[in-house]
Amino acid sequence: MEEVHDDDIDKVFLQIQKELQRIKPEVKRRGEEPSGWSEFYGPGFALKIPGGFEEIGKEKAASVFFSKNRPEMILVNSHEHAGLTFQTARLENGKTIIDLEAERERIRRILKQADGKNVFYDQGNVSGTIPALWFDYKSFAADERVYNMMFLFLAEGKLIIGTFYCIFKDYDRWKPKILTMLGTIQTEEEEHERIQS
Repeated sequence: MEEVHDDDIDKVFLQIQKELQRIKPEVKRRGEEPSGWSEFYGPGFALKIPGGFEEIGKEKAASVFFSKNRPEMILVNSHEHAGLTFQTARLENGKTIIDLEAERERIRRILKQADGKNVFYDQGNVSGTIPALWFDYKSFAADERVYNMMFLFLAEGKLIIGTFYCIFKDYDRWKPKILTMLGTIQTEEEEHERIQS
């Protein structure tokens, strides 16, 4: 690894990313998630989430997200200073097929234009029952750096846009867990079939 100084956190982050890619985290098959994970049901999908996340109501959501345009579903892990959000995007003219890669790039462009301080790092695909595309970036909130992983997938004709966020210094502990989580996404119908069998 190349020598870096304490004030060059982005360079350190990119070097760690290269190491993580070299190691390639395994996407675990359904049922092999770490103990303590729980099932979460969204509109048309189900997935396993790491332990400690709880869905919050509108009042608490207002204290987490100051904008009135809040995600539909917000889960927080207050002990770990982390959260998950899920939002259903409307598809134009009843489209059921969408180019997820083009949509991912469109969202990245919007985020770059919205805040030029955002630093974008990596992107990838997770092949599970339902494929998911993701990218990660660093944003800034008050005096804290925030790690974000945004992900997209299709579930029963709906585009689901999700985000994981945590304090930036904790990203290396969370990133493999969230990639594992993305590998567990199923449609609600598939989940019901799994339970009945």
